Amino acid sequence: MSRSFGRYDEWTAGVDSDDEDDLQEDYRYTKDSILWCIEATPTMLEPMLAPSSSHPSDPTPTSTAAPSTQANAVVWKGSPAKSKMEECLRAAYAMMKRKVIASPKDHVGIVIWNTASSHGDVGDNCYLLLPLQQITAQNIRFLKDLLEKAEADDNFLAEKFRPNEGQNIVANVFSLANNAFRELTPNANNRAYWVTDNDDPIKGVEQLLHVAKAKRMDLYDMKFHIETFFVPPTFGSEFDLNKFYGVITLEGDEEGEGVAEPVVNLDLRTALEGMITAMRTKESQKRVAFKIPFVLGKDLSIGIVGYNMIGEETKKLPTKVDLNTQGGQEVVSKTVYKDSETGAVLDKKDIKKYFQVGRDDFEKGTEAAKIFFNETDVRKVKTLGRPPSLKLLGFKPREGNLRFWETVKHSYFIYPDEDRYSGSTRTFASLLKTMIKKDVIGYASFIPRTISRPQVVILIPQAEKLNAAGVAIEPNGIHVCQLPFADDIRDIAIESTISVVHKPTEEDEDPDQPEINLANKIIKYFTKPYNPDVYPNPALNYFYETLAAVALDEEIPEPDDRTLPLYETIHARVGKYAAKLKELIPPDQVDPTRIKTSNKKRVVKKDAADPNEPPPDLSEFVDDLKQYGNKLTVANLKAALKQMGEKTSGNKPELMERAVGYLVEHGLWEEKKAKDEMDVDEDEEEKKPRIKKKRKVIIDDEEED
Repeated sequence: MSRSFGRYDEWTAGVDSDDEDDLQEDYRYTKDSILWCIEATPTMLEPMLAPSSSHPSDPTPTSTAAPSTQANAVVWKGSPAKSKMEECLRAAYAMMKRKVIASPKDHVGIVIWNTASSHGDVGDNCYLLLPLQQITAQNIRFLKDLLEKAEADDNFLAEKFRPNEGQNIVANVFSLANNAFRELTPNANNRAYWVTDNDDPIKGVEQLLHVAKAKRMDLYDMKFHIETFFVPPTFGSEFDLNKFYGVITLEGDEEGEGVAEPVVNLDLRTALEGMITAMRTKESQKRVAFKIPFVLGKDLSIGIVGYNMIGEETKKLPTKVDLNTQGGQEVVSKTVYKDSETGAVLDKKDIKKYFQVGRDDFEKGTEAAKIFFNETDVRKVKTLGRPPSLKLLGFKPREGNLRFWETVKHSYFIYPDEDRYSGSTRTFASLLKTMIKKDVIGYASFIPRTISRPQVVILIPQAEKLNAAGVAIEPNGIHVCQLPFADDIRDIAIESTISVVHKPTEEDEDPDQPEINLANKIIKYFTKPYNPDVYPNPALNYFYETLAAVALDEEIPEPDDRTLPLYETIHARVGKYAAKLKELIPPDQVDPTRIKTSNKKRVVKKDAADPNEPPPDLSEFVDDLKQYGNKLTVANLKAALKQMGEKTSGNKPELMERAVGYLVEHGLWEEKKAKDEMDVDEDEEEKKPRIKKKRKVIIDDEEED
């Protein structure tokens, strides 16, 4: 097991590492590659008799779990989709708009198959609408234009993708997807989105079934996934999986791989919205946070790998370019250290760090002591000379030792790492099983990286949880929660709080507690579960949507903030109880000795100007105003307004209006002249040469302490 001793080496033989291989599979890919394969059938192209609703319905599509409270993910500013084909293309458009900002490295392609005509180098009876490639603004605009034409003309899509009346070529589409994934995105997470309402494309021909199964197996062997969206051809009809797709989709499950059975979606729109919503929850990349040994005892270590389960999602940093180069080449940042006295460039090896002890006293002629360290010394001080590791300290009962307020940072989730220490999977599983059985938590000393300080952590075991379909929704593993040190705990300096509890008396040993009863009612009617999937970051999403709108030359959308309180609902639920509680509990008496006053000085209003006082000299400002007009800086405007005795608050247009108004009022500026001077001739402005300023940004790439 451990490299330092050999008595566990025999564990390597016979250990089934398939679980560990599956564990790493989800974290292997850095980008998605999605190929939409939509069958053109008469019922996919004709108007829907019962339009899709925005309400969720069961079941959801294969391998896609849609939250029941999902929002309208397929956003289209226009009339509802008239056909299922239009619904699919709108979903693809929504996906591309989202991914071009959040996951720009992802690839998306669209193939309409079983068409009468062929388009693109993809074989007969296939229309390559968009090739499988990295998402671009041009492709999104192309798809948007096509959808706008479909919205304006009811027969546009039916004529463009007229269905094939001959033999269906479903097997060729499997081969097409396989070739596209292998040639264009072999190292991506490849998935085909298969949309159809035709449950028997081969019309019962046994030979075609064997060919289709062979082509489907090729996809399975390459670990390319198919996510199916099966929908009945018409409202009230059925989609029979036993005719063709039930066998095809489960192909490769002979060895008990647990492939999910395909399902039929009664509402295509809801299924597609569920897919888009689920996609958004998976956009954040799962990255390894650390790979370190887990020291269980003397000469006993196993390997673990840790992941961040949660982290604040922030805007991606913009790319900095040099405007003086053709095409705006990216700027390469470089840090240069210079001597403050001589200006000589210093090498990193010539630089040391020091910590100051005491302070300089120039009167006594003493200087503070400077304790110098190099990078190695600083690192040893931080880590106490210990290498990165998770060192077990002991165990305690779970009950009574988990306090929410002791969490100082986000937690990690650890799995065994079989690659570094053979036998880690079996040992980790035994430890996890024992901790769950005895209902205990562990304590450990944690150093995740070479620059990290030691941290005391709690190890919380988690057992695997399965849903009704037998799919794991919570995996086996251990949460690593970081605890505070004594130095980190703060005293809030509150000795006592005001209580509204009615104390027992001789007359009434158990008095009523109306205030507490009302508060309990408010909490009861005001409690709801929190599902983070329903509350996207409003600022981040507004930034992404605005960025996409600018790139696609669309209108800037209105911000959608779902975190705002629903005041009408709150009032309907607890309004009367809150009003009653306010009557029962009087306002707190404010202690004037504890009121913190502001350090700001009061602004003393100036008395009215003395009529005998000479007016300020504003000739220089008037000349500047004539010469520069609206190009005057805010600082110049505020300085002039201060001379005039006017307010200096507000934005630039307000300052300009206030200054010109003062000049007009005192006869220093003509109103007509003011307008003429402030207007800039557009023709003259266009003739002026535009000078591009070179932008240089220096980022310190030095390792953080």
